[in-house]
Formats: sequence, structure tokens, C-alpha cells
Amino acid sequence: MAVVAVEQVKGRAAYKRFVEFPYMAYQDEPRWSPPLIAYERGRLDPHHRYFDDGDGEFFLARRDGSVAGRICAHVSKAGDPNGWFGFFDTVEDPEVGVALIQRAAGWLRERGCTQMTGPVAFPPDGEPGVLVDGFGVAGTTGRSWHPSWHVAHLESAGLTRAEESRTWRLATAPGAHPKPVSVRRVPIVGRFVDLRLLLPGIIAVPDLTPARDSAVTLARMARARDWAGCTIIALDGDPAARVPELLAAANDAGYEWVVSPWSADDAPPETVHARFTTHL
Repeated sequence: MAVVAVEQVKGRAAYKRFVEFPYMAYQDEPRWSPPLIAYERGRLDPHHRYFDDGDGEFFLARRDGSVAGRICAHVSKAGDPNGWFGFFDTVEDPEVGVALIQRAAGWLRERGCTQMTGPVAFPPDGEPGVLVDGFGVAGTTGRSWHPSWHVAHLESAGLTRAEESRTWRLATAPGAHPKPVSVRRVPIVGRFVDLRLLLPGIIAVPDLTPARDSAVTLARMARARDWAGCTIIALDGDPAARVPELLAAANDAGYEWVVSPWSADDAPPETVHARFTTHL
């Protein structure tokens, strides 16, 4: 029987495999929305400002010598009892998932953490967790899709569901909205940002997923502003006021739908993400 080995990421080759693993594992999955590779490299930069005060370690899992999963264990500051894990991606193999979780837990325990929660990125408030409901719905830029076995792996490792994050797909609609703010760059989409979607207290990004297989198509869609939908990635203030303003701005810009963390009616959410936690 093949043995699962989990190793610390050391050197450029291993780091490259860590960054690129999801692109290899899910490349044939039409529901997966790949992040821009430049954005992903920036998030995973070992010199990320998160590490000015925090600490972290990247790990790769191998089965029969082939990369089968990845995880990052991290802590916001020395002495913090709350540890985190993120960038959790695996093949459909519970032994791989459990081995990765156990390695991350051990790393955090060595640093005095008494609790581990995730999946989250840097900083911890920048990611809602793993998809737990809505697996049949394709991901969008700003709303990640995960295979259902991620949840199974986390539960097999003894983690329990904590806080949830829900999203709805809302049709755009005419209405009043404020002028966009002067933000010129949003890392998640880089140069493909649509300035018309950057309003006071709320920001959305166009869904780049339809152009996932072609840089030429992505460039063409960006030039033509040919985006069908967008996803709200930042919301500050009363959503009952901010979301309708964004729907109106998106409507004026020619968008058909908006993925939103808030809905005015009681319709069930399109997707639910959740963080999982355990005591160490």
C-alpha cells in the first residue's frame, strides 16, 4: 500500500509545485474558478506582509512520489493561541487530507496554539472557508469552488463546522448609486478591475472564469468590458443600502447578475462556505 508523506516546502521547485497544485488538480473541472496566477503567487509570497508579525509554513503531501495535496499552517503573531490553516487542496483521498491536517495541527501545537481554524488565507478575515453547500454551482472570481471531498477530509480529521458565509446570485436592476471611488487596483483581478464596480462601502469584481482557458479571450473580454456577472468581495456598512447601489451600478455597466453576501428576500442561498475548527 502506498504511503502518504507530508513534507515541508523547501526550495523553488517545491514552492512552484505548492502554488500550481490546484491548477493541475482541478484543470478539468468546469466548476472550478482558477485565481489569476499572479494573484495566487502574491498571496503565497513568503515575504507577504502577514509575516511581519506572523509566522507560517507550507506543506505538500505526496503519494507514490506524486504531489497529492497542500496546506499552510499559520499564526497571526507569536504567542497567539488561535492557529489557522489555509490553502487546503487535495485529491480525493481521505488519507492525504487527514495527513495534511495533522501536520498543520502539529506545527501549530509546537508554537503554543490551542485551537486551529480554517481554511483561511492571510489575513484570516480574507477568506470565508470551504464550500459546504452548492457544489453544483460553478465558482466565480471572488467566490471559490471546492470539491465535496474537502469537507469529508476535514470531518475525518475531527474538525467541526464553525461560522458560515452565504451567497446569493442577484439580478442587476436600475436604480440610483453613488459615483465610484478612486481605487485603481484590486489584487484579486489586477489590471482587469472594473472601476465602475468600486463604490463607497462596497466593491465587486468581474467574473473572469469564462476566459479561464485563454489569455487572449481574457484580454478581449477586458477590452470590450464583456462581463456577464460580478462578485462582491468587500462590504462595509448596511447591506440593505449598499447592495442595491451595487446592483444599480452593475446594471448601468451592462452586467446581468451579482454574487452577493446579502439578499433582500428569504430565498435559500446559492452557496454556503464554512470554516472548520478543532482544539489542539
